[in-house]
Amino acid sequence: MSTKTIAIESTVYARLAGEKRESESFTKVIGRLLNVAAAAHTGRSIVAALDKTEALPDREAEQMLAVVRENRTQEKWRLHALR
Repeated sequence: MSTKTIAIESTVYARLAGEKRESESFTKVIGRLLNVAAAAHTGRSIVAALDKTEALPDREAEQMLAVVRENRTQEKWRLHALR
């Protein structure tokens, strides 16, 4: 395995050290954080999270749609039908 030396600001180093788990190398910390960042907010992760979420009760869903409808009346672009 080859290695590279990088320079980082002391504030970034402190944050990275704060993320470091016991007996974890900085290489492993960086790899773990990059994996988390790569998986964050992808369409796949959002759908997976929604799949585990309970549906809103009908009353709350209708209230939410009412707010969206009200906000859309103030927009200038072409509106799409809701339900």
